[in-house]
Amino acid sequence: MSISAMLVASLSFAQGNMSAVNQFGIANTALITQAGIQNDSDALQLGFANMAIVDQDGRHNESDTNQGGSFNLANVNQDGRRNDAYVGQLGVANAAFINQDGRRNDAVIGQAGSLNWAMTTQLGKQNSSTTLQFLTGNHSNVLQVGEGNDSNVLQVGFFNGANVYQLGEDNVAITDQLGAGNTSFINQFGDSNMAWTIQTGNDHISLVNQWGSANASFVLQSN
Repeated sequence: MSISAMLVASLSFAQGNMSAVNQFGIANTALITQAGIQNDSDALQLGFANMAIVDQDGRHNESDTNQGGSFNLANVNQDGRRNDAYVGQLGVANAAFINQDGRRNDAVIGQAGSLNWAMTTQLGKQNSSTTLQFLTGNHSNVLQVGEGNDSNVLQVGFFNGANVYQLGEDNVAITDQLGAGNTSFINQFGDSNMAWTIQTGNDHISLVNQWGSANASFVLQSN
């Protein structure tokens, strides 16, 4: 066997973890911990005093963190197999937390602005969550326990709050907030429930609780 063939064969059976950190700026910090087989972490930091913390324990987990600006914090914890996490931050003093324990969960947090805070926790398998925050002081907390649950949160404005709790299978929750000071709660206990809340304007409050299966809710608030 030729040397090149041996190299290809050895790479194809590689069991190691992969980490890449690229930092441009001043006083950026990245802390990456990997235990297991073929975990992959990529961190890119541009600016001043950004911090990225990634902890991967398991197999084939993937984490991507991109930070531009200053004083942003990204914290990703992955336990299990084939979980996928992405954090993108642009601005000042945004904070993002992703916790995944299980298999094939997918989480995205995107933040552009300042003082935005988002947490996504996934326990189970094949759950999906996307949280996008724009402008200032928005808050989002998503908890998914089970299988095949889907959450989408969009916040554009100032000091909006979104809370999603999904316990079961194949539930769908959509939260859209365009304005300031809006608050939304979606709690789903069961299977195949669907809730969509849209808030435009200021200072709305919405609470949706679903127990059972195949319930549907649509809330539209505006002023």
